[in-house]
Amino acid sequence: MLSINFLKRLIALSMFIMLIQILIGLKVREFIDINIDFYGFENKSLWLSNPELNFFIHRSFSIFILISNALLFFIAKKLQITTKWITIILVLIFIEIIAGASMYYFSFPLLSQPLHLLIAILIFGSQFFWFLSVED
Repeated sequence: MLSINFLKRLIALSMFIMLIQILIGLKVREFIDINIDFYGFENKSLWLSNPELNFFIHRSFSIFILISNALLFFIAKKLQITTKWITIILVLIFIEIIAGASMYYFSFPLLSQPLHLLIAILIFGSQFFWFLSVED
């Protein structure tokens, strides 16, 4: 059942899931922008005082992304292919979750938002590179 072709399909699926997560994150960002206009830049602690459903989906979906990519790690190990890229992806996902949590729990520390977006792009780019480098 496990094959390189199966792994490539799962990598493609994880890339699609990551794109969905990024799109949901953009909706959360729009909500925050509205609250910045309403509460002002100096009241960071109020920006997510009443989050919309998108926020909760975005936050919970990150756990699904972590688990699905951990599964990819174990499949790659089982197939005895290099785990370099999926290891990088998992580390980036872990850092991404920490950056996202810091925005919520520590009222958007300096550079946390652009860092969060940058890491999301690096995750997707790493997934894409890994997808291309896995040979059938």
